[in-house]
Amino acid sequence: MSSADARTVNDRTNASRQQASWIANAAAWTTAVRGGQIASRRSGTDAAIVDACQSEAGMRILDVGCGEGWLARALSAQGAQVTGVDASEPLIAAARTAGGATYEVADYALLSAQRTVVPGPFDVIVCNFALLDRDLVPLLRALSKRLALSGRLLIQTVHPFIAAGPDGYVDGWREERFSAFGDGFSAPMPWYFRTFESWQRTLWESGLTVYRLREPRNAEGAVLSLLFECQAASG
Repeated sequence: MSSADARTVNDRTNASRQQASWIANAAAWTTAVRGGQIASRRSGTDAAIVDACQSEAGMRILDVGCGEGWLARALSAQGAQVTGVDASEPLIAAARTAGGATYEVADYALLSAQRTVVPGPFDVIVCNFALLDRDLVPLLRALSKRLALSGRLLIQTVHPFIAAGPDGYVDGWREERFSAFGDGFSAPMPWYFRTFESWQRTLWESGLTVYRLREPRNAEGAVLSLLFECQAASG
């Protein structure tokens, strides 16, 4: 097996484990988010993404990787027309129970391959800590085609300068065990760490232009995350 083939097999294995994790941990994640158990979210990342969306009445927004729906509900409360999508059926079920927006089950592959589930166009597409695979280019290209004229694609992710961990500042698969998020998480989640350079290259290859870069901070000034605000390069 070539190195490229081995990488593809590894990517598929990790993607499968990732989806299984979000199914197994759906109840625990819902409890953690709704109970305010994630410190970085309380400290500023939730507020940062809501602020970046600049939602208002009538705005069409797609929340990719919506989870149990907190962001979709927050933006809907400001008058936006929000659709949330997630690959985890239990999380979508939790979101639908809470209401406040339209929710659909869709994974990265489905969003990359077709536009029928959520055709758009959207004024804002937001990926809030939701881009966890190695190859994001097909997904981001597909999402950019769903943007309205002058539409924006927002990506909030872990800050690579502070999230590298013991594996060092190099692209690669990592594993999240949710140990700081409360009880009930039974399945670790593979996720792909990328450096700042890798993020920039990925966005460029996806046909996106970064027009603003934010580094949300907590009240003490500590950096919490990285937030890209993008538009389609041809827009």
